Amino acid sequence: MKTAMGLLLAAAATAVQADDVIINVNLGGSATEQSAAFGVTHLEKGAFADTFNFSPSAGTYFVDASLVTLGFSPRTDVTFSAAYVNGHELTLSGSGLLEYGYLLPTAITGPLVLTVFGYVDFEDTSFTPASASYSGTLNVSAVPEPGGYALLLAGLGVVGAAGLGRRRQGT
Repeated sequence: MKTAMGLLLAAAATAVQADDVIINVNLGGSATEQSAAFGVTHLEKGAFADTFNFSPSAGTYFVDASLVTLGFSPRTDVTFSAAYVNGHELTLSGSGLLEYGYLLPTAITGPLVLTVFGYVDFEDTSFTPASASYSGTLNVSAVPEPGGYALLLAGLGVVGAAGLGRRRQGT
């Protein structure tokens, strides 16, 4: 009986999964440009899938995002596997001590959801908890309405026509 219980505990310990988090994040700023900072500390060894829901609901936005982790010891090291904002993949780079990810400004529609996949992995025979963290930013800019583009093009046309009119009067 003790042997079976020991084997069960050993199997559970090898299949460790870090706690997944779901966080609602409010953006701050003006009506046309907003941003937010976010972060997580994982105290458990294993894989994680963290979800961040951002406050603007429906609409189309230009979105850029960044992630960064800096671990000075294996217990504080996060390794990113993938990250997405509404299905748009962040570019991940770095390894070991410093890892980061970014999304260049991209037009994205809908409620904004960032999902970060990664793991905390360290060889430690004691039951010392991890203290692995990462943080990031998300920036949102309003996409101009089609009418705004039409107004911009009309204004450029008027300026161009005025320039041609002056050129003709000067000759």
